[in-house]
Amino acid sequence: MKPDLNRIQIAPGVGKRAAFEQRESGILHTPLQAETAFYDCIRQGDVQRLQEKMEQYLNSGFVIGRLSNDSLRQMQYWAVSSITLAARAAMAGGLEQISAYNLSDHYIQCVDNLKSGGEILEFLTEKAVELTLLVSQAHKRLRYSPHVRHSIDYIERHLYEKISVPAVAESCSLSPDYLSAVFKKETGQTLSRYVLSQKLREARRLLENGLSSSNVAYILSFCSESYFIACFKKAYGITPRVFAANPFPLPEETAEN
Repeated sequence: MKPDLNRIQIAPGVGKRAAFEQRESGILHTPLQAETAFYDCIRQGDVQRLQEKMEQYLNSGFVIGRLSNDSLRQMQYWAVSSITLAARAAMAGGLEQISAYNLSDHYIQCVDNLKSGGEILEFLTEKAVELTLLVSQAHKRLRYSPHVRHSIDYIERHLYEKISVPAVAESCSLSPDYLSAVFKKETGQTLSRYVLSQKLREARRLLENGLSSSNVAYILSFCSESYFIACFKKAYGITPRVFAANPFPLPEETAEN
């Protein structure tokens, strides 16, 4: 379902007369309970319920505050506040702070470059699902053993460096073979495959931010640009250059299988 911008109403009035004009017109802000229910879906990592809530809001309509007299700035300001609250809900749901903050910054930068309210609304609905999926994955990680959770955290913190299985194992005070066996048993994928999938996910974010393929390969410590391109194409079926020209959602599982 494509979100309809016409379903959003702007609360009337400014300054001290705002409350009076809103009561007079009957157009009041969407109740806090409705917003709380929406952000709870993100915190709980419940993608299905989130999509139901979004469809409900987009069908019935909702009211937001007047933040600017310029229609584009109005939507941009609202988007920034929505993204900020969504990121906090994601952190409360278990998403790593570094990931949540960086995603929030990235989403806001993207909103700053969008040219219409319709584009902004569509972007927000897409990223709400993306963020909720990440929280859902974070919930799954809570079921992992301490050694596997430590490994995932180590990879997150050292993502821009060369990451070897022995280095991760040393940080856990385990042998590489033992950690690899435990990691595969609990996550369903090898440790080296997980490292690659996380680097490729970050590569997509960097490409969306306008970095070149060669810069991304260097930043993420791939052994060469050609190797990075080969890994990206094998995972997603397209080259980094094609993706950078027209970024669109790519399935996470494609990179991780």
